[in-house]
Amino acid sequence: MSDDAWANFIASIDPVTLEQERMRVHGNLEHERPGSRQDHEMRHAHDWLKRERQRGAVDEDMAGETHRIQTADADRAIRRHESQHDRELEASIAAYRARKAA
Repeated sequence: MSDDAWANFIASIDPVTLEQERMRVHGNLEHERPGSRQDHEMRHAHDWLKRERQRGAVDEDMAGETHRIQTADADRAIRRHESQHDRELEASIAAYRARKAA
């Protein structure tokens, strides 16, 4: 930018408008400022949401672990039942063979 262009640019600036923009006196923008009530509330809400999400992840992990434990217990119970059933079935077959052989 040449010196003349710069001088024209500076001359075209309205100091009152520039100061209003710089100081933000043309609107209520207090909520944008760090440390304002709205800023504090937003930070608090963000921290709360972050904690809830972390707790949710922990809850999901615990639910998954509980599910794995329940599944393992059910598998053991099924194997116990199957083995008992298998023994009874084998005993029935042996008794049947014994009756047939006699």
